[in-house]
Amino acid sequence: MSDLLREVRSFADHSGLPATRIFDDLFVLLYNYICTGSQEYKQLYPSVTYAPETVQSVEGYRDADLDQLMRLLLMLREELEQAAPFEDVVTDKYGALLHGDLGQFMTPPALASAVSQFLSATGAKDKKRAEPTCGTGALVMGDLRQCYAAEGKDGVSHVDYSINDLDLRLVRIATVQVMYHSIRHEAPLKRLVAYNADLITNYDSSAPFFAATSWRGVLPGKIM
Repeated sequence: MSDLLREVRSFADHSGLPATRIFDDLFVLLYNYICTGSQEYKQLYPSVTYAPETVQSVEGYRDADLDQLMRLLLMLREELEQAAPFEDVVTDKYGALLHGDLGQFMTPPALASAVSQFLSATGAKDKKRAEPTCGTGALVMGDLRQCYAAEGKDGVSHVDYSINDLDLRLVRIATVQVMYHSIRHEAPLKRLVAYNADLITNYDSSAPFFAATSWRGVLPGKIM
């Protein structure tokens, strides 16, 4: 068990809040940073849009517990900082906390990596990709990690990804994972678009809640 997972569970026992709720709130804070701090990485993603209602405050914590929440946030950021490019260090942790409220099962990162290697070996070169049930982003991260390993930053910069999940908590985590690694390693995708839609009832009518377009997608002409 990782130190972060152990600390989240300990904090949950102390605060009386569910451990999954605490983990979710850590990603709410990271998502808020990515949305509102886009000027800091404008050279990578000149165009970043998001639905304002998705930038939320975290509530329900006692004043005495906020310092511990921030300490957990720093621990999470440290794990993301130390990870290899597009290495999924989140899914296993979240899967250990998730009760499967909507029947979810998080794809193990090792399986996601194996699937990505198989698709690469079969010659799947399409740079416009979609993951309609992305969860925390295990398959997306595995795909991008394989692309980065095989083709470097240039390969990643041609990828146009649409991701979706019925559970806003999960697709927000997937969005943070992709964007955090992309910014941290200066490896922007051509475009990342995130949806929170029911694909049965509104697969063709739901607006994205987050979209980031890189220099390759924004600029016209020969570099497109």
